[in-house]
Amino acid sequence: MYALYISIYVFIAISAAIALVLGVFTASRGVERFGSKGVMMVYLWLMMLAPALRIMTAPREYLTDADATLAGYTAISGPVTWALRLSTVAIVSVAGVVMLMALIRRQKLSGGTFLAVGLGAVFTTMLTSAGLGTKPAFIHQSLYTVLMLATLLVMPRIAPEQVAIQAKRVLAFLMIGSLVLAVIQPAHYVQTGYVGIIPGFHYRLHGLAPHANSLAPLALLYLILAYWVRGKNPWHMLGVVSAAAVLVLSQSKTIWLTALLIVFVIVVTRVSRQFGQELRSARIGWGTITALGAYMGAGLMLLWMFSGEASRVFHALMADSDVSTLTGRTDIWRVTLDTWRKSPWFGYGPNLWDLDFRIRHHGALAAWHAHNQFLQALGEAGIVGLTSMLTYLAALVYYAVRFAGPTRGVTLALLLLILSRTMTEVPIRFSVLLDATFFVHAVVFAVLVMLARQASAAGQASASLQAAEATAIKPAQLPQLT
Repeated sequence: MYALYISIYVFIAISAAIALVLGVFTASRGVERFGSKGVMMVYLWLMMLAPALRIMTAPREYLTDADATLAGYTAISGPVTWALRLSTVAIVSVAGVVMLMALIRRQKLSGGTFLAVGLGAVFTTMLTSAGLGTKPAFIHQSLYTVLMLATLLVMPRIAPEQVAIQAKRVLAFLMIGSLVLAVIQPAHYVQTGYVGIIPGFHYRLHGLAPHANSLAPLALLYLILAYWVRGKNPWHMLGVVSAAAVLVLSQSKTIWLTALLIVFVIVVTRVSRQFGQELRSARIGWGTITALGAYMGAGLMLLWMFSGEASRVFHALMADSDVSTLTGRTDIWRVTLDTWRKSPWFGYGPNLWDLDFRIRHHGALAAWHAHNQFLQALGEAGIVGLTSMLTYLAALVYYAVRFAGPTRGVTLALLLLILSRTMTEVPIRFSVLLDATFFVHAVVFAVLVMLARQASAAGQASASLQAAEATAIKPAQLPQLT
């Protein structure tokens, strides 16, 4: 019997080794054939397809927060579990091949250095938290996310617009699919009895996302990318209409307010550029007229904000806990801070707010995280973790501001899509690869990286051209005859 067990283990080990070799070989051939566009397509599609399949097959109940904490996705079927695993293996294999090819070519960073520093700081924090925290633990999924993002810094460069095009295709599939499935099987994808701010409308679309608050950012991301890269086919308009419908039906007030702020920022960015051009040319155009109108509108808005009507609108918007009532959040924050004080430099560890932690803190069972980006970093990885997270966010802010003009404000819009949720949610997490929140994070990172690398390549080409012109050999002048 002992020999039989040994034979089985040896067979499994050999099979796993063969599968690994075949997987790496297939990934390498695929990377060579389809290039960086193919790599981007694999990343984005696999990040969302398997989780969408999980939503479609797992039972869903709209429970109270406390019940939902213990329920979760407990009935995932075997085939779906393997689909999730194979998706992860595929992404990691492709990322590993890309990184290996970059090492063989001795690829150097060409743009996006600040982002590389921020990502390196986050990776260092993962190691310190895993080894030196109050409860040391190693979560291997965190390595997958960092590896995938790191490959975007070293793989052959693609146009930033190509990232937007690939992301739009995935998002259009999710938006249209959510609406179609909501019609076919409303009990599974639409919550009834929800009380929002739309009078008489008591429905909330959760669609192909774990929650409406995860679906709404995806819809807004599509609209931002559609504004930047505009298609000329009917699918583009269908995607825009579907994303707008999902944004409304999801009834996420946080994202609604973020959308209004994004529209304001984009308008200000475009008007500022046009106004500056008109000032330099000493002429009056639409930029000047719009700027003056904006100043007048801001004055009227300021007066309205002190009226009773504004107070009523504010209280209506604040009626939902996902925006601001902070019901329970202050307790969650208090528990996180108390936990951090026990290990101020390195925090609790990567298992902060896991099931075991929640069970030991009965008053905060409904929390999956600290409901604050900065407190999550502080509680999980201490002062070192918070410093790393601020460095990473500073890199995102730097490149978003730098490329705001060339992208007509799109980079600022993408940045706001993340920053708007940092006070009540944790939009930047590295512990889950196949996740809607990480998808948004990855798209924003990819766009900023490719913009930085594009600018660096343009700068190097310009410098080379100037150097060539400066060192050009001039024809020798013939001596003048006297």
